[in-house]
Amino acid sequence: MERSGSNVKRVPFVDYLAFGEAITLETIASKLDIAVQNGIRQITLESTLLSYLLDHMELYPKVLPLFSSRGIICRCAHGAWREGEEISLPFEGDRKRMLERVAMTLKIASEMGADTCSLHAESWFNPTYDPQPLENWRAYILASLEELLPLAEELSIVIALENIWGPPAMPDELCRIVEHFKSPWLGLCFDAGHANVISASGLRSCGWMFGIWKHYGEVPWRDDTLDVMLPHIVTAHLHDNDSSTDTHDLPGRGTIDWQVVVPKLMGAPRLRSIQSEVTGELGYTRSQVWEAFRNVLPEECFAFKQ
Repeated sequence: MERSGSNVKRVPFVDYLAFGEAITLETIASKLDIAVQNGIRQITLESTLLSYLLDHMELYPKVLPLFSSRGIICRCAHGAWREGEEISLPFEGDRKRMLERVAMTLKIASEMGADTCSLHAESWFNPTYDPQPLENWRAYILASLEELLPLAEELSIVIALENIWGPPAMPDELCRIVEHFKSPWLGLCFDAGHANVISASGLRSCGWMFGIWKHYGEVPWRDDTLDVMLPHIVTAHLHDNDSSTDTHDLPGRGTIDWQVVVPKLMGAPRLRSIQSEVTGELGYTRSQVWEAFRNVLPEECFAFKQ
């Protein structure tokens, strides 16, 4: 991609470092050593590691030095998204625990260096939630944010609601929520792969979509997700797919037109960072990931490597 020029917004590219499911202090240290060997200094505090820390808070004081001693900061964070941890949780008896865990997520993320924390605004994987009217979902999300935004302001971390593919996390609905609060501590996380899965010009074949929307009518396939979200985007998850499912592949290995997406995204007025969300399960080397992103992002995004 053409690089340089004073008109290019300087936002950092942030690496995705997968810690896997079998996490221990030893595996964390090993992953971080590999990151250092590859010149990585800024990563996303991803959801599996956050879930581990939330479940083992007694180990958190030992985890912090593993990062600081290696000079690695978590520039961004992705909140846990296991069942029962979403801010749209509709079960009153479980909401107190959920809010406590999300609040702790924000505290951990802030302490580890993050200035944004992406959260899922829907419980798309639990079919028992589906019959909830959209107005109910919205009310649960608004109530959660009423409690969380004062803490986000105190911690100077922006909550970023992520576009997915169910009714509560469609672009119009997310913008409605952000505009309700008009808070600098609430924005959006644009997920390019998720936007491609619901694209009107795509394959329209993702099986998840049909199950999610069975209570709400036709799937609202659309190509304007980025345009709608643009004024409120504070961070972005970049990865590719062929629109049939959410494979989290390298840019260029799917059908996303990065020559259209990237210039628009770089014009987002609130944009703070761009994150890789290429899954480690695909087995790409760090050099392959960097090469793929260097092919689509301005060079200025990589000036923050050290």
